[in-house]
Amino acid sequence: METALLFSGGKDSLACLYLNKHRWDEILVIWLNTGAVYPEMQEYMDGWKKKLPNFWEVKSNQPKQVAENGWPVDVLPINNTVLGKSISGAEGPLLQPYLTCCAENIWIPLHTAVLSTGAKYVIKGQRIADGRKSTSRNGDVVDGIQYVMPIETWSDEEVLDYLKLVGAEMAPGYNQGEKTGRDCWDCTAYLDENKQRIENLPEERKMEIKRRLGIIKDAIISSNIMGY
Repeated sequence: METALLFSGGKDSLACLYLNKHRWDEILVIWLNTGAVYPEMQEYMDGWKKKLPNFWEVKSNQPKQVAENGWPVDVLPINNTVLGKSISGAEGPLLQPYLTCCAENIWIPLHTAVLSTGAKYVIKGQRIADGRKSTSRNGDVVDGIQYVMPIETWSDEEVLDYLKLVGAEMAPGYNQGEKTGRDCWDCTAYLDENKQRIENLPEERKMEIKRRLGIIKDAIISSNIMGY
């Protein structure tokens, strides 16, 4: 198909989906399942799969990637990376930058999938107001694909007001105060936004993530070799 829409289930991509409702039969909607998705998020996407004429569930393997490269973190002690451990012989948890984790488990698999479709246009919900965003902007062409960002200048409030207006069914988590998506239940990064999502986890999983965060904190503290 000529046009693809990247759909994470988050409010921004959901707004883009509804803005293009009149074109659903012309658009390929792509969702990336990391393999660590919440069960309720899988159910949410299964619902969309039944509603949309063209829905593609792309899969990556986050559990395998994390097992091989370490837990994703916001602050990285270099000696705890794969390379760092091989050189220093350091003990402690295996860790990786959160950007590497997201790139290998979400961004690169998505881009590869889009390229395989031969799509000329890709719709995505990126906004200027986002704290983290790609370097591309509305209208930019990357690898022969033009990126269309219809809500690029919208505020959070405008997105939520629009979704309320159209009666959109929000993904799990939004009614519990979460600010991040539910791509990976075991994410140990994005802690500036991720705290409420962790608190909302089922008790056993919440305790496991807090256990990992304690280990990560100790590794960061012990890596302070300058002594400041």
